Amino acid sequence: MMIQPTIVTKKAFQTIGISIITNNEIEMSSNGKIPHQWNQYFQEQITNQIPNKATQTETIALYSNYESDETGNYTYTIGVPVSTISNTPKNMTALTIPAATYAVFTTRKGPLSEIIAETWQDIWKWSKENNRAFTTDFELYDERTFNPNDAQVDIYIALV
Repeated sequence: MMIQPTIVTKKAFQTIGISIITNNEIEMSSNGKIPHQWNQYFQEQITNQIPNKATQTETIALYSNYESDETGNYTYTIGVPVSTISNTPKNMTALTIPAATYAVFTTRKGPLSEIIAETWQDIWKWSKENNRAFTTDFELYDERTFNPNDAQVDIYIALV
């Protein structure tokens, strides 16, 4: 059964994190870069290197700089919301996400590795009939994801 999104409007916000450029074709192959990026994020304790954190419990994975639509390249950034992007460390990316209206998909509870992929399948189906902006989308990881085997995530999809 497909998840029905909630529509929300969010104020602009800023994040700092680590970025890669990838696309869905790469991510669906055995050469996916995103799992390696998460490993780096945790192994190097990137969270602890980010200044001016606006929260202690949220991690955000952002999809931005879309080349076209879900078939093109995009920038994938794992980071945290911050109060200011001044003093961004040299090896990191600072992003300002403009105020926008989002369709928010809340995953079922389950293993992180399954629920994210499954919900994106729903989002791709949903976006065939809805107006995705392809500006900045993001996954919000909060206290509901502390147990990775029984997690729940909100995925924000920017609307036109």
